[in-house]
Amino acid sequence: MKRVSERLHLAWQNAGSDPLATVALVNISAHNPQWGPFAEKMCKRFGYDKILAMISGTEAADTACKTARKWGIGVKGIPAEKCLVLATGKSYHGMTSGVWNLQDPSKARTAYGLDSQIHMNINPTTGEPLTYPEIDPMRRCIEEHYQRIAAVVMEPYHGVTRDVHDEGRYARAVYDLCRKYNILFISDEVRSGAGKTGKFFSYMHLGDDCKPDMVTMGKSITGGVYPQSFVMGKEAVMSLIGSGQTASTFAYTPVAIAAATAAIETIDRESLMERAVVLGDRWASTIRSWNHPHIDWVSQIGADCNIFVKGVRAERLGALLMHKGVAIFPVHPRIRVSIPFIMTDEELDRGLAILKDTLNTVDQYGSIEGEFWHQSAPATNW
Repeated sequence: MKRVSERLHLAWQNAGSDPLATVALVNISAHNPQWGPFAEKMCKRFGYDKILAMISGTEAADTACKTARKWGIGVKGIPAEKCLVLATGKSYHGMTSGVWNLQDPSKARTAYGLDSQIHMNINPTTGEPLTYPEIDPMRRCIEEHYQRIAAVVMEPYHGVTRDVHDEGRYARAVYDLCRKYNILFISDEVRSGAGKTGKFFSYMHLGDDCKPDMVTMGKSITGGVYPQSFVMGKEAVMSLIGSGQTASTFAYTPVAIAAATAAIETIDRESLMERAVVLGDRWASTIRSWNHPHIDWVSQIGADCNIFVKGVRAERLGALLMHKGVAIFPVHPRIRVSIPFIMTDEELDRGLAILKDTLNTVDQYGSIEGEFWHQSAPATNW
């Protein structure tokens, strides 16, 4: 974040204007002159035709699904009441009314009356979960219902398998099914985009001929400086969005677009995608070498890293790590670790030392403040 902030101020100085000192927020009643050049640069770089801005990753996912539905109804000819958007098992695309139903069924969602017959991650006739990363349930569902499926939205990599290549093979197989049956493929890159996996988008690991119909971005696309998300896609889909049909009040604001520009320039200039691979490989090889009794297995692609634990709750480890100065995201039985691209080798080694000490000593503690936060937290797979 510090480097992106420094780059922001340098970019603003070169441009002769600082949006924080002039117009920090621009709503949809005005025009941000930075938006046009930024949008053109993004589309040209990644080979897409149009891009729109939102604020949260959930908004991006919701907009992509909404747009896919319009394509399904208007182009593919699916009756509106039958039009489906599918996701995979154990997915997370947000918790708004529009996309919550892409997650696994839950009593919590049912209590809100939001169980839907248009967005789901189960077979609509059999109720079979579209388990990630097992291709057979998805294949059966698509072969049975392809005429009414507008899109499949997914994160290509979840970080839940012992061999990350299994996830890539699964994602590619889903993509191929979409191509075969005239179904849109939406790659949710909100969590794993912006270089996190060693390529700018995680779908780029699926082959040079893999081209999602829409891509969503968020989170680190602005380097942690300002909330911003995007939906980028092909003309045949994006051109269906009419005036006043999708919007987010402060989506195109100068600070957000400047932050995204600076973050992407920093990633490129400092070769941070390559650095993500080096850091992630070093992290994974070190942890595997421990053969620790509390570690079941490690999953890693680029700087997107996960530890699956045994004999201890992930939330308990997470709480103790927090008190020792290391921030991770525990969702039992997994500890998710997102390594900052700009971390030095020395900082990584220091964090690894704290992690090893925590694994060695966690059983010696009684109650650890913060270890039960998950019991009152919102239900999520991520």
